[in-house]
Order: sequence, then C-alpha cells, then structure tokens
Amino acid sequence: MKPSSMAREFAEASANETRAYLLYRGIKSLLRCDEAEVVQGIARYVMSQHGSLRRGARLMERTKGTPLPASMAMLGGLNRFLEVHEGERMDGAVWIARLSNERRAIEKLPQLLPELGWTRWTFRRRPASSALSALSSSLRGWRRIFGIVKRLHRRIEFFRALRVAELIGYYTRYLNLFRSGRFSLAVMSSHSNPHGIAFNLAARRCGVPVVLITHGMPIRPVARLSYDLALVHCEAARQTYMEEGCRIDRVFLHGRRQEYSPMLAGEGTLPERMSVGIFLCKDVNEERLRSIVSRLQKDSRVSQILIRPHPKNLWLGLDAWIASLDDERVRRTTGDSVFHDLKASDIVLGGNSSVLVDAVTAGRPSGYVPGLDYGSRDLHSFVARGLIYPVDDEFSFDAEAIVRFYQRPDWSNALKLFANVDEDETSVLARVAASMRDLAMAKVAAG
Repeated sequence: MKPSSMAREFAEASANETRAYLLYRGIKSLLRCDEAEVVQGIARYVMSQHGSLRRGARLMERTKGTPLPASMAMLGGLNRFLEVHEGERMDGAVWIARLSNERRAIEKLPQLLPELGWTRWTFRRRPASSALSALSSSLRGWRRIFGIVKRLHRRIEFFRALRVAELIGYYTRYLNLFRSGRFSLAVMSSHSNPHGIAFNLAARRCGVPVVLITHGMPIRPVARLSYDLALVHCEAARQTYMEEGCRIDRVFLHGRRQEYSPMLAGEGTLPERMSVGIFLCKDVNEERLRSIVSRLQKDSRVSQILIRPHPKNLWLGLDAWIASLDDERVRRTTGDSVFHDLKASDIVLGGNSSVLVDAVTAGRPSGYVPGLDYGSRDLHSFVARGLIYPVDDEFSFDAEAIVRFYQRPDWSNALKLFANVDEDETSVLARVAASMRDLAMAKVAAG
C-alpha cells in the first residue's frame, strides 16, 4: 500500500471532523520522510545500541497481525498526547523545542519581542493534568484508530506505524490547546518528525501563523509543510525547502558574518604540529571512527585529536573507547560551544553534519569523511557543490591537499551558498522580529 493511500485511510479514521485534509497530508509526509535512508539507518543504529529495543522489535514482528503491536503503538501515541504541558498563558506567541539545539534557535526571539506575550509548551514524562482531562473526550477517536494501526503494521515496519500513532497523539493534543486559547503566532524549529509536523498542522488548522526558525541543514525528503515565515540555514537550505514542495511566504537566511574568518587567516598555512577536531553525528560509525583515529595517531604532525560528540550522541560506548586508547592526545571535548571547539582545532573532520559549514565559516580547513555516520554519502551535497574537501575512502590524510582546496579562487562562492556571511545575526534577527510582529498584529486584528 502506498504512503498516500495509507495516510488517507489513517486520517479519515482519526478525525471526527470533515476536514481531515491537513492530517492526511501530514501523515503522508511523515511516511515519506521515514522511508529515507538516513532515518532507517538511525532507527537500526538505535536498536543496535539497546538490547531491549531489539527484543521489542523482534516481538512486534513475531506478533504481527495480533492486537499487541497496535496496542503498543497506540500506547506510544497516548503517551505523546499526555506529555505535552501547556504554558502559563493561553494567548500570544507559543513555541516548542524538544532538543537543546531547537531551543537555542528560538530562545532569542522572546527577548526581541516581549510584547507578544510568549509561552512555551514543554514535554515531560509526568502527564499534564489538563491532558488527562482532555483525553476522555478523545477516547472514541483513539478506539477507531486502533484497527487502522493494526492494518498499517501489516504493511510497514513497527517503528513507522508507531511514529504515525505519535503524530496523531501530538496533533490531537496540540489541536486541543490551540482551540482553548487565542494564539497569535506558533514558532517551531523542528520538522519532518512527529512532534514538529503535528505542531505545524494544528496551528494551521486553527488559523495561527506558523514561523520556522531552523537549527541546521534540512535532510531530504523534507515534510511538505507550509509556513508564513522562515529563518533558514542558508541559500542552499532555502532551495531544498522549495524543491521539496514546502510553501514559505517569506524567507530569511541566518546571518553568519559575526562567525566569519578568512580561511587560514594569518600565515595562510597550517602549523607544523596540528590539532585535529573530529565532529560527530548522532549515529556514529564506530569502526570508521576507530580507523580514522588510529591513522591520525600515527601521523607525526598531529599533536592532538579532539572528538566532539553530537548533543544527542547515540553511541553508548564512546567514552569507554576513548579511555581505552590510553593516549593523552585523544580526548573528548567538554565545551558547550561548538565555536570554542572549532577554535581549538587546526583541521576539522566530519561526516553528514552542518558543523562542517560552521568550521569553514570560522576559517578552519575541513574534510568530509565518508562513512563516519550512517547517512547517505554527501547527504547535504557539501562535496558535490564544492564547499568541503572530500577525504578518500582509504583516509589518505593530506593536510597540504586540504589547504590547496580552500585556496581555490572560486571557493568563496561555494561558501556563500551555504553561509550568509554578508549579514550578521543581529541585523537578520531584527528583520525577522519585525516580520513576526506584523504577522502577530494581523492575526490579533483578524480576531
């Protein structure tokens, strides 16, 4: 069964209203996004790190066609419904952020626009009392969905059926909150996952303008959502959203001039003794990382190897492995700021991570290492579009070749595609804030 037909069936069963179109589109987008290689790879990686998840997945497959998998998926959806806690007020601008990078992307805006009256919906394991009260009125809809979840699992993996149930749980809860208040703006940073898609859909369903403030490069496929305004990573990111079918009425690019330094500023060469930073994605290819570190340990010019894990690092054994090397040159970074760790690195290595854009913006020669994570090769087209030096599969570490790559006269054009170094963060945020104020005032005036 195609994602589109599965989505339509799910939406029709989950909505007590005649207008199920938005939810249908959202479920279709989620099913499409979850078919991506990077999502499938992360799901497999997470299960490889947790024995309980592997056992649970096997149980769900063995019991396919019985009520158990559908019951577990529905429990996941109900948990998502109950975990959303409303803020102190039910009007003004509302925002959500599950992860620290999402929070950092948004948290400056309430300071710039205090007159909007901000509130944040949070996520906690302990159920919200208002959610428990609202649950009783939606139980009939959940019972109707149960049979569809059961049929859905016969056609796709359990984790994808679970994610659809989670999307419906979030959507139902958000819809309840939006309808209970008088909100003028809905601000988000995450998309293409259940909680982000659901927030967007519920706000649109209630006529609340939606603002997207991104925290990194989008990964294709992107959920086909609509936004009244967006602040995106760079011009290449803007092109991706448009090509993927998103509708954005007004787009701004993050300002990076305050972070910009000319490549190899100063002497224009690398020091005789170098510090190499390895910046990881959440899904670490452990074998590849081990081989790279081993190669660098044998290089007489490498004085230090700094390993910076992703804020949501999924490799449980990372710290134990670093300790097992018993090499004072190899250490895990401890700084919260990515730019602090970039300054401590003479050369940066990474996989499918937006941190490579941060590195070259800060004037640090960087290399894309294929296979360092489980995403598809050159996921963001950093190599294809001439931004990042491609390290070969054998990892023939050639510092001089990396330097020559960044001395190309046309390299600055590639940088401007991925980093808006012509504008600073403050000026861009001021323009974004002015546009958000206009959106909120128009919403309030419209009632």
